[in-house]
Amino acid sequence: MYCEKCNRIIEADRCPVCKSRKIREPEAKDPCYLTEQDYLSSGILEDMLKQNNIPYLKKDVMGAGMAIKVGPMLERSRFYVPFEQLSSAMSILDDLFSAAED
Repeated sequence: MYCEKCNRIIEADRCPVCKSRKIREPEAKDPCYLTEQDYLSSGILEDMLKQNNIPYLKKDVMGAGMAIKVGPMLERSRFYVPFEQLSSAMSILDDLFSAAED
């Protein structure tokens, strides 16, 4: 199921993240939450998504004003990909960060 409020794929009748009941079957073009990463990891993930021709939306958590104040290294970014590309993007994410742990 797909939560319309926080754009997450869930397995319940209520979103465990935002508690919304606005859920439905996902459609191919629905933007789905992939991950939240720090500044450096965001750049790497962005590059890998581009190389694999996976469209994405990147939203900064703090916003430009706060990032200027505290510095870009503390910024975190959330990534969203179309539902039809979610499994491919998850595979890239797993490969990237499981390799970083090794």
